[in-house]
Amino acid sequence: MRHGSTAVIDDMFGKEFAFYGVCNNEFKLDNTVYEALEDESDGYRSYLDTVIVKQSDGIFSAQPLARVRLETEDGDCSDVCKLIDVSDGHVWLCFGTGDYDDYYPYFIFDYEPKSVSKQA
Repeated sequence: MRHGSTAVIDDMFGKEFAFYGVCNNEFKLDNTVYEALEDESDGYRSYLDTVIVKQSDGIFSAQPLARVRLETEDGDCSDVCKLIDVSDGHVWLCFGTGDYDDYYPYFIFDYEPKSVSKQA
């Protein structure tokens, strides 16, 4: 990654997990809650600072929403990580550092729950 660290999740890429949803910038995989932290000291630009494991009071689904695989945008250690539904390819969550026109970086944490029609 250009900026920030995913060391906590580096060995998780390509593996599957039960996904319990998102609360603020936290997400739950299996029995572990992770938080994607934005680099607040970066002035007008914004990067992913790090991903940490944490004890959380966040509200997550009691049952898994999906079985997901952790991937990167380009299939390597790029700047955007994705949680992809293994059954239908739906991207539940994207997080990391994006850039606008290769010049302005920005922090990404985009959660996209499935619509009711997609779940049926």
